[in-house]
Amino acid sequence: MINPKFHEGITRRVLALGLVVVLAAGPALAQSVAEVAAYDGPDRMERLVAGAKKEGTLTLYTATPVDDVNQVIAAFTAKYGIPVTLWRGSSEDVLRRAVTEIKGGRHDVDVIETNGPELEALHRENILQAVDSPVFSEIFPDAVPDHREWVGSRLNVITASYNTELVSEADVPKRWDDLLDPRWGGKIGIESEAYDWLATVIQSFPSREEGLAFFRKLAETNRPPLHKGHPQLANMTASGELPITLQVYLYRVHQMEQDGAPIKALSLGPAIARINGLGVARTTAHPNAAILYQQFTLTEGQKILASRHFTPTNTKEVPFPAGMEVKVIEPTGMLDALTEWRETFETTFQ
Repeated sequence: MINPKFHEGITRRVLALGLVVVLAAGPALAQSVAEVAAYDGPDRMERLVAGAKKEGTLTLYTATPVDDVNQVIAAFTAKYGIPVTLWRGSSEDVLRRAVTEIKGGRHDVDVIETNGPELEALHRENILQAVDSPVFSEIFPDAVPDHREWVGSRLNVITASYNTELVSEADVPKRWDDLLDPRWGGKIGIESEAYDWLATVIQSFPSREEGLAFFRKLAETNRPPLHKGHPQLANMTASGELPITLQVYLYRVHQMEQDGAPIKALSLGPAIARINGLGVARTTAHPNAAILYQQFTLTEGQKILASRHFTPTNTKEVPFPAGMEVKVIEPTGMLDALTEWRETFETTFQ
């Protein structure tokens, strides 16, 4: 989750230094990338493939777990013969590294893949290149910003979960108020930086005031412990350290269930989803390979992501599960209100 103080610091440094650095990158390179990104002729794919093979390589910075992203990379390389150099970090690490390197004149990265708010921050720092692609019309509308400098490739659906050995079917909470039962005192894990989750889930309550009042009451009565990281929460649920957790990734719950872990998703209202996507760096030295990889992820890569239990955004390639109710965290609004919701979250739970 993007740290608001980090983003504010980046913005100040960009205002002081960024213009000179971006101009120093060279107009010829920027024009070349823009031309490749804007081309929409009937031979678009043929030109991308030919150009990508000439470029011969690609560097990807990603926040996607290595085991999952490697499935997409392997299929891409097998089809086009283009090796991919991978660097993986947290969403904030990806943002920090991309901004620091590019503003410093180092242009290794070609494609940046991370959460929507971090991608929107990269857009604001003038890091990403707008791309015209016919496949965007097939993507879940909330996952395609108007500027088209990045596009969502999947939804990170955030759900509650419970340990099936510690919570009987009769005791499984069915609604938010059930979490106020004293039996769950100190036993409901919460992600320590779930600012955007809190902001979005409160929208499912009749009013903001009622939503905030509920979570304040939950904090006062049952004192849920805070833990860093959605994967950590899922592991703690499966291992029995916590019988219930409120913010785990649905794909990870399904993966662990498939491996025999005693964990199940818990529905207390609409599932909250973060958009995760990818954008092409303006300074890429491999524009054809970068745009081809983005295209592959949004088409053939969607079935690969689905096989890993992700929720793809290309509804033509992989339709949404029947009856799935999702409330998407809006990246632009969340980025603007992040400091406010960080303070609200910390006041409520800490």
